[in-house]
Amino acid sequence: MKTAKERTKEIVARASAQRVQNARRNRLSIVLSAGFCLLLALILILFIPYDTAPPGLSLYANSDYYPLMQQIGKLTYPQPEYKNNFEALLGGLSDLTKGSIMGAKDYADEGGSPESPTTSSENAYREVTDNQVEGVIEGDLFKRTDDTVFYIVNQSDRYVLRSYSVAQADSELLDETVLFAGEGFALFAADAEMYLSADGKDATLFLPLTKGLAFYTAVVRVDVSDPGDMREASRMYVSGNYVSSRKIGEEFLLVTNFTVRSRPDFGDESQLLPQTGTPGDMRSLPADDILCPENAASANYTVVSRTNEQAQIVDSIAFFSFAEEVYVSRENIFVTRGYTASGEAEANGVSYSFIEDRTEIACVSYAGEGLQYKGSADIAGEVRNQYSLDEKDGTLRAVTTVDALLTGYAGRYDALDGNAFAENASLYVIDLDDFSVIASLERFAPLGESVISVRFDGEIVWVCTAIEIEEVFTSDPVFRIDLTDLTDITYTDTGTIPGYSFSLVDLTDGALLGIGYNDDFGTEPKIEIYRQIGDELVPVAAYIRYGAEISENYKAYLIDRENGLVGLHLYDWLEESSYILLHYDGTSLVPILDVPLASSYCDGTRATIIDGWLYIFTNYGFAVHPLP
Repeated sequence: MKTAKERTKEIVARASAQRVQNARRNRLSIVLSAGFCLLLALILILFIPYDTAPPGLSLYANSDYYPLMQQIGKLTYPQPEYKNNFEALLGGLSDLTKGSIMGAKDYADEGGSPESPTTSSENAYREVTDNQVEGVIEGDLFKRTDDTVFYIVNQSDRYVLRSYSVAQADSELLDETVLFAGEGFALFAADAEMYLSADGKDATLFLPLTKGLAFYTAVVRVDVSDPGDMREASRMYVSGNYVSSRKIGEEFLLVTNFTVRSRPDFGDESQLLPQTGTPGDMRSLPADDILCPENAASANYTVVSRTNEQAQIVDSIAFFSFAEEVYVSRENIFVTRGYTASGEAEANGVSYSFIEDRTEIACVSYAGEGLQYKGSADIAGEVRNQYSLDEKDGTLRAVTTVDALLTGYAGRYDALDGNAFAENASLYVIDLDDFSVIASLERFAPLGESVISVRFDGEIVWVCTAIEIEEVFTSDPVFRIDLTDLTDITYTDTGTIPGYSFSLVDLTDGALLGIGYNDDFGTEPKIEIYRQIGDELVPVAAYIRYGAEISENYKAYLIDRENGLVGLHLYDWLEESSYILLHYDGTSLVPILDVPLASSYCDGTRATIIDGWLYIFTNYGFAVHPLP
């Protein structure tokens, strides 16, 4: 018979064993429960359908903007490619096993200056910007009168307008006025642009701003009648990011880009539509003033506005799904919309499918009192910038980079001509009466090359092309295209030469100036002169600087055609920055001034020559030097 002590010990042991067993059961139960929860969560993650419900647009069926809202709904509430994450996973694995016939490409949607009129004032306005079109003045960081230069800089939290006296060695800073963003607004990381009135007493500035996630452009008038005491006179706002502007007479054409955010609130017009006005009193553009293509590919607008002499907007027109490239001629405004199109074709008994880059170019006349839409043209390829377009004698000439991608074929692949799909350059001439293509020069560059820069000079078109691989350019040819006879367009080229030019300029006496780099990586600036000699186009002079950078903004260059002078800011990695003034004497291109600069911001530097003196303006100050 067990003693009480033994029985107690046995009971304690059994209880302890039971606790261990219970603990094991509990742990197993927890593990099983956790596993079940994880499995359930995985099932939910993989198989719960994506939210494909469109916004409740039926509430706005009676709105003038309803068709536009439907387009916005499709673009900002896109239907997913797969029903759930499980299908997306399988689709992704399937994509890894697919190959491309022609290679891969991402097809995501995008998009000469005479003196200006002067007055009889003692302090008349003088143009310093090398404008693309005669009589159509472009905004810039600086403008001048006979005795004053005005220059604006971005100081991260404010814009500062400075005035300098034109007094050669005795020139000095007269005044500076701070232009804050305004309550609720913040400065955008971009330069402002400005203009002067014909009497030199008023400056109009276009300031890029942000407010929350939205972009705005402030139109600010500053009284500069006393350059020593400048004062802000008025201000208004336009919704959308500042793109460009022009001044014709005393009126302005303003171009902005307004982007609709993802999944907008359709009850808030400020999220959907371009607006103008003052804070608290912003008004949407009327539906009749918004043009929307049937195949809109992106939820953004290019907005063109016209102002009166007081910089108040009097008329606007918006292009939905258009990009930001804008060209302004003496009577018309041209805006572009890049998109991709698919097609079917057959060659040598082989059927195939393809997609290609195309551009729609819309035309708006401003020759009358308001803005009038005239029509649009559709051409193959992509327009690089405003210098790729030119209006002359009732036609629009356009140079594009054309590109196509083979997506499928039936039959023998070697029967297809791969050259028909490679990247290349083309030129089109468009009749502005019916917007049809009346002449063209297609795929005139070497295979795989894209357009880097273009310059029109009467009947002559200069084009630089190069192969671009991940934003790195290789050696290029420069083309001289003659449009004298549209039934027989001819051209000559330099052949492949080192470097590339991102800006082409008609300099003097038939010479072409190319500004770019001599190497593939943008470390050796090259300024080169080209001439047509007999049947050949040849480079005749060049200036190369090793280990430096230059601005790719054309407005940052000083171009003096009459005296064969070219000036630009060089940022040297090893030495200090400097401003180089080059002289072309018909045979050679040599530096005649090399002025040290404290600033490294090449894009913001501006310079002009006044009465034999070189005036240089940077975000750190100014310098004045006599010409040799």
